[in-house]
Amino acid sequence: MPNNKSKANTRAAKSIFVANVKGGVGKSTLSIMLARSLAEKIPPQNITVIDTDLQRTATEFLSKSNPEINVEFIPITPAFEHTNISLVQQFIKQNEFRPGHVAIVDTPAGSSQRLWNLVAEGYCVLIPTTLSNADLYPTENFIRSMDKVKARYGKSYPHLIVCPNKIPFGQKDFSVMAERLNNHDVVIGPALRDLASVRHFYNGKVETWEKKKNINAQNDFKQFGSFVEKFVLNEELDKIYSQNDIPKNVVPIR
Repeated sequence: MPNNKSKANTRAAKSIFVANVKGGVGKSTLSIMLARSLAEKIPPQNITVIDTDLQRTATEFLSKSNPEINVEFIPITPAFEHTNISLVQQFIKQNEFRPGHVAIVDTPAGSSQRLWNLVAEGYCVLIPTTLSNADLYPTENFIRSMDKVKARYGKSYPHLIVCPNKIPFGQKDFSVMAERLNNHDVVIGPALRDLASVRHFYNGKVETWEKKKNINAQNDFKQFGSFVEKFVLNEELDKIYSQNDIPKNVVPIR
């Protein structure tokens, strides 16, 4: 009986962007931990992380923790915006012809329309945000800009998945976020709590992740990896959106 990793090679390739106009919401951390979580479910060589952030957080972390995962550093800065956006765009196009492959693109903060046009070429966009108004307001504006790009080109993709991030332990009420995003075509994914622990062991000590008692963080990212595998890689979101009675603000799991 084939296992999950052998089944992965029969899936259509997917390009997943991790993006938000707001900085400091956990884009790089989410990219890192998603790659690590998926590497336990599909062959690691089928995963490529494209780090477009000048800080190189994803590149430096994954090169130490998971050298078997492909990492490409293509910084998108004002000086190299045109050239490097074209390089990422070329990679995304090529990725479409690689069955079972997953490209995770960690994007920088900012409001470049060329960058957002590129993000709109993915299969889905993971949008991390905290529950604070300081983060929810720009996040909503970013979602609105994505909606406009999709409408302009008459596209149903990418799926927009809001990722509640830096959530206090025990927090179960997401009504504020759900109400704020009620008029947008988004999915709210499972909450991520203990991102501080990820930053804590970042300084060259990635091997301590499994040894330290970061149970909350480990469980959150395993759950998030399972969520992405089911709803994105296995295209369950497509099935949900194809239903005629689809409610607004679909929340597959809490």
